[in-house]
Amino acid sequence: MKRFVIFLPGPYRRTRIGYFKKLCRSARTVAVDGGCRFFMAADFVPDIIIGDLDSIRSIPRRFKAQSLLLTHSPDKDKSDLHLALEYAMGEKARAVDIVSPVIDEVDHFLGNVMLLELIDRMATSAVMPKVRIVAPDYEILWVHDSSRSFSDCAGDRLSVIPMSAAIKLTCRGTEYPAERIRIGRGHSRGLRNRIIRGRASVTIEGKALLVHYFSPLK
Repeated sequence: MKRFVIFLPGPYRRTRIGYFKKLCRSARTVAVDGGCRFFMAADFVPDIIIGDLDSIRSIPRRFKAQSLLLTHSPDKDKSDLHLALEYAMGEKARAVDIVSPVIDEVDHFLGNVMLLELIDRMATSAVMPKVRIVAPDYEILWVHDSSRSFSDCAGDRLSVIPMSAAIKLTCRGTEYPAERIRIGRGHSRGLRNRIIRGRASVTIEGKALLVHYFSPLK
C-alpha cells in the first residue's frame, strides 16, 4: 500500500513526538511548509517538502540535500495542503494521513477538513484511498458509500456529520445502534455516539465526515 503522511504547521509537543513518529512507519512523509518543525523535533528527514515556505524561517541543510523540495509562489490560488493532496493523488496514494497537531485558526482548520472531499472527487473506482485528519486525541475520516471498523475502542466516541443532502447510517457496537437510518445534512442525530464494545463499525450510504474521539484512558 502506498501511504502518505502529511504534516501541517503547528506546535509539536515533545510528549507527542513518539505518537507521530509511529504514523510514519512504512509511509512517504511530507512536510507542508511549517510542518518541517515536526521533522526537526523528531530528528529525521522528510521525503518531501511542499509549499511556499512562508511559515518557516529556514530549512535545515540536510533537508534541502535529501528531501524532494516542491516550492510554490505565495501568490498561488491553492493552499499548501491542497497542493500536497494533489501530489499524493498524482502518486496514486492508497491512504493519506493529514497530521494536524492543534485546532488553531478555525477558518484554516475548517478549510482543511473540507479538503478531504478533494481526494474523493479526484479518486477513481480503481484507486479510492482512505483519507483522514489525525491527532493524538481524534481522527476525522471522509466516508463515501463505505464502512469503517474499529477495534480495542470501548469508551471512544463517534460522530457522523452528513455531507450529502441525506445519508443512511448503520452503527454496530455503539450505545445507540442504527440500521440504515436516514439523516439529513444539518441534523444532529449522528453526533456523540459512544462505543460500548471492543469492536464497532459504521456504514454510510452517501458522503459524511466521521469524527472518532479516542478514549482518554488510551
